[in-house]
Amino acid sequence: MKRTFSTLSVAAAICFAITPVASALSASQAKACNTLGADLQKRQAKAQKLAAERLSLLDEVEDAGDAWENTETLRNFGDAEAAEADANKATYDSLKRDLLAKEQTLQNLIASLNTEVAAYNVKCVKK
Repeated sequence: MKRTFSTLSVAAAICFAITPVASALSASQAKACNTLGADLQKRQAKAQKLAAERLSLLDEVEDAGDAWENTETLRNFGDAEAAEADANKATYDSLKRDLLAKEQTLQNLIASLNTEVAAYNVKCVKK
């Protein structure tokens, strides 16, 4: 079965460098920027973990789709074959729903991270 979802380059989508806070910031601003930078790094790690889980789930979906297609061709040979095809189809559909939900969660997290990194860069990175 062909991959129906393109692989998202998470590293490129959320890659950012937390640069040291410029000395022109006040102590409280520097502390807030350091806290924000640490939080962004944690969320980046979470996004990378979620991307790895999504990629693993994608493989499961493909395998389940192949299993369903293989048993679907045997559906007309008997009730047992039809039941197996139905069970494989249900598994495949369930995994597809899980994949789509994980993909949406990942996309939302990346969009949020990109927005927050841009705000961090404006607020905390002085040239």
